[in-house]
Amino acid sequence: MKKTLLAIFLLTAFGLKAQKYELSKEIPFQPGEKIELKATVGFIRAAEATFSVSDVIYTINNKPTWKIDINAKTVGVFEFFSSVRDNWGTYYDTTSLVPQQFYRYIKEGRFRKNEILYFDHDKDSVTVAKLHKETMKLESQKDHAIPENVQDMVSGYYYLRSIDFDKIKEGELIVINTFFDDKQKPFAVKFMGREVLKTKLGDVNALVLVPMMKKDSLFEEDNTLKIWLSDDLNKIPLKVQAKIYVGYLNVELKNVENLRHPLSIIRVNYQIHVA
Repeated sequence: MKKTLLAIFLLTAFGLKAQKYELSKEIPFQPGEKIELKATVGFIRAAEATFSVSDVIYTINNKPTWKIDINAKTVGVFEFFSSVRDNWGTYYDTTSLVPQQFYRYIKEGRFRKNEILYFDHDKDSVTVAKLHKETMKLESQKDHAIPENVQDMVSGYYYLRSIDFDKIKEGELIVINTFFDDKQKPFAVKFMGREVLKTKLGDVNALVLVPMMKKDSLFEEDNTLKIWLSDDLNKIPLKVQAKIYVGYLNVELKNVENLRHPLSIIRVNYQIHVA
């Protein structure tokens, strides 16, 4: 489950050229937004993840930024196999929609990894600072060249939410430049179309996306991951499904708070409350 928790949303593909896309006129999220997800393998609870936007606007590099965090953890029996407590975050520029700073603090079993990325978009560069796994003291840092308007692996998802999908054709590949693991890695998803998805919230209009990725130690087939986002101005994750070596991974929306726009529910399940 180590790779599953955040990789289900933050995935990459290679050898592709990023493009510019027309964005929605309205920002898809706001300070205070919180999205909670739960993951199961078969009928077994496996993990939980929370996507949250801070109530506070932070100034980084003299720029106003949203502080966005993704926290993931294993639950239930998966705690005994390998406990996971991961935090990935970004300071996302409110005007230019690029990251000013990125960080990730990884605790997966005995494995630890801590790093901070300092972006300088005026110089098209990023400084990667590696921190000690326990003391968090600086151990090394290195500068890298980056393309214009590059995203990190968290801001890339929030940028994807900003794209106007009315301007995207069914079958079109969306490619976003990201910087991750000390190198440029284009993030690519194919827009498969629209459908009505049955959820615990009710029937919801959804966008269907398939990240372009190769079979590996977690996923049993190429391009096996399928993601449903709400087909509205929010574009929040509703469901994720994939075939993995230990069964079928299912991720579902557990709760949402403080959405900026109405959710595209066409038939409400009155047993569920959306804050």
